[in-house]
Amino acid sequence: MASWWKDRILLDLSGQAPSPLKDFHQLLVTKDEVIWRWWKISLRNDKKVAPGEVRESHEDFVYDDRMHSEVRRVFGESWLEYTKNLCKGNIDYIVRMPKPLLILMASYLDLEDIASLAQTCKTFREVCNSDTLWERIYEDHSDTVTDEIRELAKDISWRELFFTNKLQLQVKLRRKREQSAKSKSSKDNVFLTTQ
Repeated sequence: MASWWKDRILLDLSGQAPSPLKDFHQLLVTKDEVIWRWWKISLRNDKKVAPGEVRESHEDFVYDDRMHSEVRRVFGESWLEYTKNLCKGNIDYIVRMPKPLLILMASYLDLEDIASLAQTCKTFREVCNSDTLWERIYEDHSDTVTDEIRELAKDISWRELFFTNKLQLQVKLRRKREQSAKSKSSKDNVFLTTQ
């Protein structure tokens, strides 16, 4: 676990301050500290202000009301609470796992559970809607996966293919064959006319 933590950024937010200010801000939370950076943007050339930075330990950030008000002003209350939770050690490890591992874990769930998991956060929505996951699910629930099925999945996605009933699947495969035959015959005709 220590190697996972080394030089790990837990949170990296950046954005412009709310109107009428045009200042740019960045909030970084690493395993050891909170870094708040700002760049003053002014339409006037008479004042040159250098960028600024404040670094604090997690413990200092939890009790720094001035820093809290800045984070709240720029990023909102929800990001402030999330940052304070990170500083208190409440880290969401599961969404920080590599996507292939999350997909593997999701592939062992029932379909109802995958639908529920997709509603929990953005990361799991991406995982639960990924083509890689649905390819695994399709292969687990199907007797054989032909090259023709793989080509169709490229066109419509593995998820849609999984939820397509057998009759609809046969129609889609027939259409795909017809399109392939048409494109092949048109290529042959072009080849013959050029000779």
